[in-house]
Amino acid sequence: MRYGEGDRLAPAEYRALREAAGWSQPDLDDGALAAALAATWNVTARSDEGGLVGMGRVQDDGLYASIWDMIVLPEHRGHGIGGEIFARMLAHCRGRSLVALVATPLGAPIYRAAGFSEESHGSIALFMRDVQ
Repeated sequence: MRYGEGDRLAPAEYRALREAAGWSQPDLDDGALAAALAATWNVTARSDEGGLVGMGRVQDDGLYASIWDMIVLPEHRGHGIGGEIFARMLAHCRGRSLVALVATPLGAPIYRAAGFSEESHGSIALFMRDVQ
């Protein structure tokens, strides 16, 4: 397995990874998706042949950071790939005042074990989807 930090992701491979994981597709054309992917710091796991096996994205402004899209292909789960991607993203986020993420039920126990919680110093996370 080869890990890349700051790696670029093509919209097609990102979409294929989301599909393989059973995630919905973003409602963006490939140009807009390419811009979104280029605006994040990405960690990838690739097979020796270069195929995308897993990835995670970090949005970071130097003060706060958020972790998005931690995905590993189902057939590669349980081998430490997600843990390695996550560790590299957390290392990138050192020194930030706050690091946030949104967890799937599958990922929540991993993130809680790393110290993430639903509440921080009395603040709670709130969400709104599909803002019109």
